[in-house]
Amino acid sequence: MAFDKNGKQLPKGITWVKNKNLYMARFTYQGISYTMYDKDLKNIKKKLSDKRYEVEHGLSGKADKVTLNQWFEIWIQEFKQGKVKNSTINAYETNYNNHVREVLGNRYLSQIKPVHIQKLYNNLLAEKQLAGLTIKKIHTQLKGVMESAVKNDLILKNPCIGTELPALEQKEMRVLSMEEQEYLLNFIRQEEWKMYEPSITVMLGTGMRIGELLGLTWEDIDFNAKTISVNKTLVYLQNRETKKYEFELQNPKTKYSKRIIPMFSNVEQALKRQKYNQNLLKIRGSFHPKEGFESLVFTSTIGTPQQHISVQKVLNRIVEKINEEKMKKVSENGNSPFFMEHINLHALRHSFATRCFEADIPAKTVQMLLGHSAIKITLDLYTHVSESKKIKDIQKLEHVFSLNGKLMELTEKKTV
Repeated sequence: MAFDKNGKQLPKGITWVKNKNLYMARFTYQGISYTMYDKDLKNIKKKLSDKRYEVEHGLSGKADKVTLNQWFEIWIQEFKQGKVKNSTINAYETNYNNHVREVLGNRYLSQIKPVHIQKLYNNLLAEKQLAGLTIKKIHTQLKGVMESAVKNDLILKNPCIGTELPALEQKEMRVLSMEEQEYLLNFIRQEEWKMYEPSITVMLGTGMRIGELLGLTWEDIDFNAKTISVNKTLVYLQNRETKKYEFELQNPKTKYSKRIIPMFSNVEQALKRQKYNQNLLKIRGSFHPKEGFESLVFTSTIGTPQQHISVQKVLNRIVEKINEEKMKKVSENGNSPFFMEHINLHALRHSFATRCFEADIPAKTVQMLLGHSAIKITLDLYTHVSESKKIKDIQKLEHVFSLNGKLMELTEKKTV
Protein backbone atom coordinates (compact mmCIF):
# COMPACT_ATOMS: atom_id res chain seq x y z
CA MET A 1 0.00 0.00 0.00
CA ALA A 2 1.55 3.31 -1.13
CA PHE A 3 0.89 6.90 -0.03
CA ASP A 4 1.62 10.29 -1.60
CA LYS A 5 3.54 13.15 0.05
CA ASN A 6 0.41 14.19 1.95
CA GLY A 7 -0.22 10.70 3.31
CA LYS A 8 -3.12 9.99 0.91
CA GLN A 9 -3.47 6.40 -0.26
CA LEU A 10 -2.49 5.85 -3.89
CA PRO A 11 -4.08 3.49 -6.44
CA LYS A 12 -2.56 0.07 -6.97
CA GLY A 13 0.57 0.19 -9.15
CA ILE A 14 1.37 3.85 -8.35
CA THR A 15 3.88 5.12 -5.78
CA TRP A 16 5.35 8.50 -4.81
CA VAL A 17 9.12 8.80 -5.43
CA LYS A 18 10.25 11.36 -2.87
CA ASN A 19 13.78 12.01 -4.18
CA LYS A 20 12.43 12.66 -7.71
CA ASN A 21 9.30 14.47 -6.53
CA LEU A 22 7.32 12.40 -9.07
CA TYR A 23 4.64 9.73 -9.18
CA MET A 24 5.81 6.39 -10.54
CA ALA A 25 3.56 3.76 -12.14
CA ARG A 26 4.85 0.24 -12.67
CA PHE A 27 3.40 -3.10 -13.79
CA THR A 28 4.67 -6.39 -15.18
CA TYR A 29 3.18 -8.25 -18.15
CA GLN A 30 4.47 -11.62 -19.38
CA GLY A 31 7.70 -11.17 -17.47
CA ILE A 32 8.45 -7.67 -18.80
CA SER A 33 8.38 -4.66 -16.46
CA TYR A 34 6.97 -1.29 -17.59
CA THR A 35 7.64 1.96 -15.69
CA MET A 36 6.48 5.53 -16.24
CA TYR A 37 6.67 8.83 -14.31
CA ASP A 38 4.64 12.03 -14.02
CA LYS A 39 4.29 14.89 -11.56
CA ASP A 40 0.48 14.84 -11.79
CA LEU A 41 -1.55 11.98 -10.26
CA LYS A 42 -4.32 12.23 -12.85
CA ASN A 43 -1.80 12.01 -15.71
CA ILE A 44 0.03 9.03 -14.24
CA LYS A 45 -3.25 7.16 -13.83
CA LYS A 46 -4.02 7.70 -17.50
CA LYS A 47 -0.51 6.72 -18.57
CA LEU A 48 -0.78 3.51 -16.56
CA SER A 49 -4.19 2.67 -18.01
CA ASP A 50 -3.13 3.43 -21.60
CA LYS A 51 0.10 1.49 -21.30
CA ARG A 52 -1.64 -1.55 -19.86
CA TYR A 53 -4.13 -1.48 -22.73
CA GLU A 54 -1.37 -1.16 -25.34
CA VAL A 55 0.68 -3.97 -23.88
CA GLU A 56 -2.20 -6.38 -23.28
CA HIS A 57 -3.53 -5.81 -26.82
CA GLY A 58 -0.14 -6.09 -28.49
CA LEU A 59 0.11 -2.40 -29.35
CA SER A 60 3.20 -1.45 -27.42
CA GLY A 61 5.50 -2.17 -30.33
CA LYS A 62 5.30 -1.41 -34.03
CA ALA A 63 3.05 -2.90 -36.67
CA ASP A 64 5.29 -5.98 -36.85
CA LYS A 65 3.93 -6.93 -33.43
CA VAL A 66 0.21 -6.50 -34.13
CA THR A 67 -1.75 -8.96 -36.27
CA LEU A 68 -4.73 -7.99 -38.39
CA ASN A 69 -6.94 -10.20 -36.20
CA GLN A 70 -5.82 -8.31 -33.09
CA TRP A 71 -6.38 -4.95 -34.70
CA PHE A 72 -9.79 -5.94 -36.06
CA GLU A 73 -10.99 -6.77 -32.53
CA ILE A 74 -9.72 -3.40 -31.27
CA TRP A 75 -11.33 -1.63 -34.24
CA ILE A 76 -14.69 -3.18 -33.39
CA GLN A 77 -14.41 -2.53 -29.67
CA GLU A 78 -12.99 0.99 -29.69
CA PHE A 79 -14.20 2.53 -32.94
CA LYS A 80 -17.52 0.82 -33.69
CA GLN A 81 -19.07 -0.51 -30.49
CA GLY A 82 -21.75 1.93 -29.33
CA LYS A 83 -21.39 4.06 -32.48
CA VAL A 84 -23.15 1.84 -35.04
CA LYS A 85 -26.09 -0.55 -34.77
CA ASN A 86 -25.55 -4.05 -33.40
CA SER A 87 -26.73 -5.51 -36.70
CA THR A 88 -23.98 -3.54 -38.48
CA ILE A 89 -21.31 -4.89 -36.11
CA ASN A 90 -22.75 -8.36 -36.62
CA ALA A 91 -22.38 -7.91 -40.39
CA TYR A 92 -18.79 -6.66 -39.98
CA GLU A 93 -17.85 -9.71 -37.90
CA THR A 94 -19.61 -12.15 -40.24
CA ASN A 95 -17.85 -10.76 -43.33
CA TYR A 96 -14.48 -10.70 -41.61
CA ASN A 97 -14.73 -14.15 -40.03
CA ASN A 98 -16.01 -15.80 -43.21
CA HIS A 99 -13.65 -14.22 -45.73
CA VAL A 100 -10.64 -12.50 -44.13
CA ARG A 101 -9.70 -13.97 -40.75
CA GLU A 102 -8.08 -17.21 -41.91
CA VAL A 103 -6.51 -15.75 -45.06
CA LEU A 104 -4.90 -12.57 -43.73
CA GLY A 105 -5.77 -12.37 -40.03
CA ASN A 106 -2.59 -13.96 -38.64
CA ARG A 107 -0.28 -11.66 -40.61
CA TYR A 108 1.25 -8.67 -38.86
CA LEU A 109 -0.07 -5.35 -40.13
CA SER A 110 3.38 -4.42 -41.44
CA GLN A 111 3.41 -7.56 -43.60
CA ILE A 112 0.15 -6.89 -45.43
CA LYS A 113 0.71 -5.33 -48.85
CA PRO A 114 -1.76 -4.37 -51.60
CA VAL A 115 -0.86 -7.56 -53.50
CA HIS A 116 -2.06 -9.72 -50.57
CA ILE A 117 -5.39 -7.94 -50.45
CA GLN A 118 -5.71 -8.09 -54.24
CA LYS A 119 -5.13 -11.85 -54.10
CA LEU A 120 -7.86 -12.11 -51.44
CA TYR A 121 -10.36 -10.30 -53.68
CA ASN A 122 -9.37 -12.39 -56.71
CA ASN A 123 -9.90 -15.63 -54.78
CA LEU A 124 -13.24 -14.46 -53.39
CA LEU A 125 -14.36 -13.83 -56.97
CA ALA A 126 -12.87 -16.89 -58.68
CA GLU A 127 -13.04 -19.60 -56.01
CA LYS A 128 -15.85 -18.56 -53.69
CA GLN A 129 -17.72 -16.92 -56.58
CA LEU A 130 -18.86 -14.02 -54.44
CA ALA A 131 -20.77 -11.24 -56.16
CA GLY A 132 -18.86 -8.06 -56.99
CA LEU A 133 -21.10 -6.09 -54.64
CA THR A 134 -20.25 -8.42 -51.73
CA ILE A 135 -16.52 -8.05 -52.41
CA LYS A 136 -16.98 -4.28 -52.51
CA LYS A 137 -18.57 -4.40 -49.04
CA ILE A 138 -15.65 -6.47 -47.71
CA HIS A 139 -13.23 -3.97 -49.29
CA THR A 140 -14.99 -0.97 -47.72
CA GLN A 141 -14.85 -2.60 -44.30
CA LEU A 142 -11.21 -3.73 -44.60
CA LYS A 143 -10.21 -0.30 -45.87
CA GLY A 144 -11.77 1.23 -42.75
CA VAL A 145 -9.86 -1.17 -40.49
CA MET A 146 -6.56 -0.35 -42.18
CA GLU A 147 -7.23 3.41 -42.26
CA SER A 148 -7.72 3.29 -38.50
CA ALA A 149 -4.32 1.58 -38.19
CA VAL A 150 -2.78 4.40 -40.25
CA LYS A 151 -4.32 7.06 -38.01
CA ASN A 152 -2.94 5.26 -34.96
CA ASP A 153 0.61 5.31 -36.40
CA LEU A 154 0.79 1.52 -36.74
CA ILE A 155 1.33 1.60 -40.50
CA LEU A 156 2.29 4.41 -42.87
CA LYS A 157 0.00 3.57 -45.78
CA ASN A 158 -3.37 1.87 -46.22
CA PRO A 159 -2.69 -1.32 -48.25
CA CYS A 160 -6.28 -1.37 -49.54
CA ILE A 161 -5.49 1.72 -51.63
CA GLY A 162 -4.34 0.65 -55.05
CA THR A 163 -6.28 -2.60 -55.20
CA GLU A 164 -8.73 -3.22 -58.03
CA LEU A 165 -12.27 -4.42 -57.42
CA PRO A 166 -14.18 -6.65 -59.82
CA ALA A 167 -16.73 -4.98 -62.07
CA LEU A 168 -20.17 -4.80 -60.52
CA GLU A 169 -22.74 -6.74 -62.46
CA GLN A 170 -26.22 -5.28 -62.39
CA LYS A 171 -28.51 -8.20 -61.64
CA GLU A 172 -31.89 -8.11 -63.27
CA MET A 173 -34.46 -7.49 -60.57
CA ARG A 174 -37.33 -9.91 -60.11
CA VAL A 175 -40.50 -7.89 -60.55
CA LEU A 176 -43.94 -9.44 -60.65
CA SER A 177 -45.95 -8.66 -63.74
CA MET A 178 -49.42 -7.30 -63.10
CA GLU A 179 -50.82 -10.68 -64.09
CA GLU A 180 -48.53 -12.50 -61.62
CA GLN A 181 -49.33 -10.04 -58.84
CA GLU A 182 -53.10 -10.42 -59.24
CA TYR A 183 -52.82 -14.20 -59.47
CA LEU A 184 -50.68 -14.34 -56.29
CA LEU A 185 -53.04 -12.09 -54.32
CA ASN A 186 -56.07 -14.14 -55.36
CA PHE A 187 -54.33 -17.45 -54.62
CA ILE A 188 -53.34 -16.56 -51.04
CA ARG A 189 -56.92 -15.67 -50.14
CA GLN A 190 -57.53 -19.41 -49.84
CA GLU A 191 -58.14 -20.82 -46.33
CA GLU A 192 -54.75 -22.57 -46.33
CA TRP A 193 -52.88 -19.27 -46.52
CA LYS A 194 -55.14 -16.94 -44.51
CA MET A 195 -52.57 -16.58 -41.70
CA TYR A 196 -49.90 -15.45 -44.16
CA GLU A 197 -51.90 -13.49 -46.74
CA PRO A 198 -52.02 -10.14 -44.88
CA SER A 199 -48.22 -9.77 -44.66
CA ILE A 200 -47.71 -10.45 -48.38
CA THR A 201 -50.56 -8.11 -49.33
CA VAL A 202 -49.13 -5.32 -47.15
CA MET A 203 -45.63 -5.73 -48.63
CA LEU A 204 -47.00 -5.53 -52.16
CA GLY A 205 -49.10 -2.52 -51.21
CA THR A 206 -46.46 -0.49 -49.31
CA GLY A 207 -43.00 -1.49 -50.58
CA MET A 208 -41.72 -1.88 -47.02
CA ARG A 209 -38.50 -3.76 -46.36
CA ILE A 210 -39.08 -7.10 -44.66
CA GLY A 211 -37.42 -5.93 -41.42
CA GLU A 212 -39.66 -2.86 -41.36
CA LEU A 213 -42.76 -5.01 -41.92
CA LEU A 214 -41.86 -7.47 -39.15
CA GLY A 215 -41.03 -4.56 -36.81
CA LEU A 216 -44.45 -2.92 -37.20
CA THR A 217 -46.52 -2.60 -34.03
CA TRP A 218 -50.22 -1.84 -33.80
CA GLU A 219 -49.36 1.62 -32.46
CA ASP A 220 -47.85 2.34 -35.90
CA ILE A 221 -51.19 1.70 -37.63
CA ASP A 222 -53.63 4.61 -37.78
CA PHE A 223 -56.88 3.37 -39.28
CA ASN A 224 -58.52 6.79 -38.88
CA ALA A 225 -55.83 8.68 -40.79
CA LYS A 226 -55.22 5.62 -43.02
CA THR A 227 -51.45 5.77 -42.54
CA ILE A 228 -48.63 3.46 -41.49
CA SER A 229 -45.67 4.84 -39.54
CA VAL A 230 -42.36 3.14 -40.36
CA ASN A 231 -40.01 3.88 -37.46
CA LYS A 232 -38.15 0.68 -36.56
CA THR A 233 -36.95 -2.62 -37.96
CA LEU A 234 -36.81 -6.13 -36.49
CA VAL A 235 -33.45 -7.92 -36.58
CA TYR A 236 -32.27 -11.32 -35.38
CA LEU A 237 -28.61 -11.31 -34.39
CA GLN A 238 -26.02 -12.74 -32.06
CA ASN A 239 -25.55 -11.09 -28.69
CA ARG A 240 -21.84 -10.21 -28.38
CA GLU A 241 -21.78 -11.08 -24.67
CA THR A 242 -23.97 -14.20 -24.40
CA LYS A 243 -23.29 -15.39 -27.99
CA LYS A 244 -26.98 -16.29 -28.21
CA TYR A 245 -29.15 -15.14 -31.10
CA GLU A 246 -31.89 -12.72 -30.09
CA PHE A 247 -34.59 -10.55 -31.67
CA GLU A 248 -34.07 -6.82 -31.40
CA LEU A 249 -35.99 -3.74 -32.54
CA GLN A 250 -33.62 -1.17 -34.05
CA ASN A 251 -33.85 2.17 -35.76
CA PRO A 252 -34.47 1.85 -39.50
CA LYS A 253 -31.70 1.57 -42.09
CA THR A 254 -31.20 5.36 -42.44
CA LYS A 255 -32.92 8.50 -41.16
CA TYR A 256 -34.77 8.62 -44.48
CA SER A 257 -36.26 5.20 -43.75
CA LYS A 258 -38.48 6.76 -41.09
CA ARG A 259 -41.59 7.70 -43.02
CA ILE A 260 -45.37 7.73 -43.17
CA ILE A 261 -46.95 5.50 -45.84
CA PRO A 262 -50.52 6.01 -47.05
CA MET A 263 -52.74 3.03 -46.36
CA PHE A 264 -54.48 1.95 -49.55
CA SER A 265 -57.84 0.21 -49.17
CA ASN A 266 -56.48 -3.28 -49.91
CA VAL A 267 -53.72 -2.73 -47.32
CA GLU A 268 -56.25 -1.46 -44.76
CA GLN A 269 -58.41 -4.55 -45.23
CA ALA A 270 -55.36 -6.84 -45.00
CA LEU A 271 -54.35 -5.25 -41.69
CA LYS A 272 -57.86 -5.66 -40.33
CA ARG A 273 -57.77 -9.34 -41.36
CA GLN A 274 -54.45 -9.66 -39.52
CA LYS A 275 -56.01 -8.10 -36.41
CA TYR A 276 -58.84 -10.63 -36.65
CA ASN A 277 -56.33 -13.50 -37.05
CA GLN A 278 -54.48 -12.44 -33.91
CA ASN A 279 -57.68 -12.09 -31.90
CA LEU A 280 -58.68 -15.58 -33.02
CA LEU A 281 -55.37 -17.00 -31.79
CA LYS A 282 -55.82 -15.20 -28.47
CA ILE A 283 -59.30 -16.66 -28.03
CA ARG A 284 -57.95 -20.14 -28.76
CA GLY A 285 -55.20 -19.59 -26.21
CA SER A 286 -52.42 -20.22 -28.73
CA PHE A 287 -51.07 -16.65 -28.84
CA HIS A 288 -47.95 -16.39 -26.66
CA PRO A 289 -45.99 -13.24 -27.54
CA LYS A 290 -42.40 -12.77 -26.42
CA GLU A 291 -41.82 -10.18 -23.70
CA GLY A 292 -41.15 -6.81 -25.25
CA PHE A 293 -42.76 -7.83 -28.54
CA GLU A 294 -46.40 -8.07 -27.45
CA SER A 295 -47.68 -5.49 -29.95
CA LEU A 296 -46.10 -6.78 -33.16
CA VAL A 297 -48.48 -6.80 -36.11
CA PHE A 298 -46.95 -9.73 -38.00
CA THR A 299 -45.85 -12.67 -35.86
CA SER A 300 -45.57 -16.44 -36.07
CA THR A 301 -48.74 -18.49 -35.57
CA ILE A 302 -47.98 -18.62 -31.82
CA GLY A 303 -47.40 -14.87 -31.49
CA THR A 304 -43.60 -14.76 -31.41
CA PRO A 305 -41.40 -12.52 -33.64
CA GLN A 306 -40.54 -13.89 -37.06
CA GLN A 307 -37.24 -14.25 -38.86
CA HIS A 308 -37.01 -13.08 -42.45
CA ILE A 309 -36.28 -16.63 -43.57
CA SER A 310 -39.60 -17.84 -42.14
CA VAL A 311 -41.56 -15.46 -44.38
CA GLN A 312 -39.43 -16.44 -47.37
CA LYS A 313 -40.11 -20.13 -46.75
CA VAL A 314 -43.85 -19.47 -46.73
CA LEU A 315 -43.54 -17.54 -49.99
CA ASN A 316 -41.57 -20.43 -51.49
CA ARG A 317 -44.31 -22.89 -50.52
CA ILE A 318 -46.97 -20.65 -52.02
CA VAL A 319 -45.14 -20.45 -55.36
CA GLU A 320 -44.65 -24.22 -55.28
CA LYS A 321 -48.38 -24.77 -54.71
CA ILE A 322 -49.28 -22.32 -57.48
CA ASN A 323 -47.11 -24.23 -59.94
CA GLU A 324 -48.53 -27.58 -58.80
CA GLU A 325 -52.02 -26.24 -59.47
CA LYS A 326 -50.91 -24.90 -62.87
CA MET A 327 -49.38 -28.25 -63.78
CA LYS A 328 -52.58 -30.05 -62.84
CA LYS A 329 -54.63 -27.78 -65.08
CA VAL A 330 -52.18 -28.30 -67.94
CA SER A 331 -52.53 -32.09 -67.69
CA GLU A 332 -56.32 -31.81 -67.49
CA ASN A 333 -56.97 -29.25 -70.23
CA GLY A 334 -53.82 -29.36 -72.29
CA ASN A 335 -53.38 -25.59 -72.00
CA SER A 336 -50.01 -23.87 -72.32
CA PRO A 337 -48.34 -23.76 -68.90
CA PHE A 338 -47.99 -20.46 -67.05
CA PHE A 339 -45.50 -21.13 -64.26
CA MET A 340 -44.66 -18.69 -61.48
CA GLU A 341 -40.93 -18.00 -61.14
CA HIS A 342 -39.26 -17.87 -57.72
CA ILE A 343 -40.26 -14.78 -55.72
CA ASN A 344 -37.84 -13.36 -53.14
CA LEU A 345 -38.93 -10.83 -50.55
CA HIS A 346 -37.18 -7.98 -52.37
CA ALA A 347 -39.33 -8.75 -55.42
CA LEU A 348 -42.43 -7.65 -53.48
CA ARG A 349 -40.79 -4.28 -52.72
CA HIS A 350 -39.56 -3.92 -56.30
CA SER A 351 -43.01 -4.77 -57.62
CA PHE A 352 -44.60 -2.01 -55.53
CA ALA A 353 -42.10 0.53 -56.88
CA THR A 354 -42.70 -0.65 -60.44
CA ARG A 355 -46.47 -0.26 -60.03
CA CYS A 356 -45.84 3.30 -58.79
CA PHE A 357 -43.83 4.21 -61.90
CA GLU A 358 -46.38 2.51 -64.14
CA ALA A 359 -49.02 4.73 -62.53
CA ASP A 360 -46.95 7.86 -63.39
CA ILE A 361 -46.20 8.63 -59.73
CA PRO A 362 -43.24 11.09 -59.64
CA ALA A 363 -39.83 9.60 -58.79
CA LYS A 364 -39.48 11.91 -55.76
CA THR A 365 -42.70 10.52 -54.29
CA VAL A 366 -41.56 6.94 -54.96
CA GLN A 367 -38.27 7.74 -53.21
CA MET A 368 -40.12 8.89 -50.09
CA LEU A 369 -42.48 5.90 -50.13
CA LEU A 370 -39.54 3.49 -50.33
CA GLY A 371 -37.41 5.35 -47.77
CA HIS A 372 -34.39 5.81 -50.05
CA SER A 373 -31.80 8.33 -48.87
CA ALA A 374 -31.38 9.83 -52.36
CA ILE A 375 -33.48 9.97 -55.50
CA LYS A 376 -30.48 8.65 -57.46
CA ILE A 377 -30.86 5.30 -55.67
CA THR A 378 -34.50 5.11 -56.74
CA LEU A 379 -33.75 6.03 -60.35
CA ASP A 380 -30.74 3.70 -60.60
CA LEU A 381 -32.72 0.75 -59.25
CA TYR A 382 -35.65 1.26 -61.57
CA THR A 383 -33.88 2.27 -64.78
CA HIS A 384 -35.71 -0.47 -66.65
CA VAL A 385 -39.04 1.08 -65.68
CA SER A 386 -38.00 4.65 -66.53
CA GLU A 387 -36.62 3.50 -69.91
CA SER A 388 -39.89 1.75 -70.71
CA LYS A 389 -41.85 4.79 -69.57
CA LYS A 390 -39.62 7.06 -71.66
CA ILE A 391 -40.50 5.09 -74.79
CA LYS A 392 -44.22 5.34 -74.00
CA ASP A 393 -43.91 9.09 -73.35
CA ILE A 394 -42.08 9.58 -76.65
CA GLN A 395 -44.85 7.66 -78.39
CA LYS A 396 -47.36 10.08 -76.83
CA LEU A 397 -45.30 12.99 -78.13
CA GLU A 398 -45.17 11.37 -81.55
CA HIS A 399 -48.95 11.15 -81.47
CA VAL A 400 -49.15 14.89 -80.71
CA PHE A 401 -46.82 15.68 -83.63
CA SER A 402 -48.91 13.46 -85.87
CA LEU A 403 -52.09 15.31 -84.89
CA ASN A 404 -50.41 18.68 -85.47
CA GLY A 405 -49.29 17.52 -88.90
CA LYS A 406 -52.80 16.50 -89.87
CA LEU A 407 -54.19 19.83 -88.64
CA MET A 408 -51.64 21.70 -90.77
CA GLU A 409 -52.60 19.66 -93.83
CA LEU A 410 -56.29 20.47 -93.32
CA THR A 411 -55.48 24.16 -92.86
CA GLU A 412 -53.43 24.27 -96.07
CA LYS A 413 -56.21 22.56 -98.06
CA LYS A 414 -58.81 25.06 -96.82
CA THR A 415 -56.48 27.95 -97.68
CA VAL A 416 -56.05 26.63 -101.22
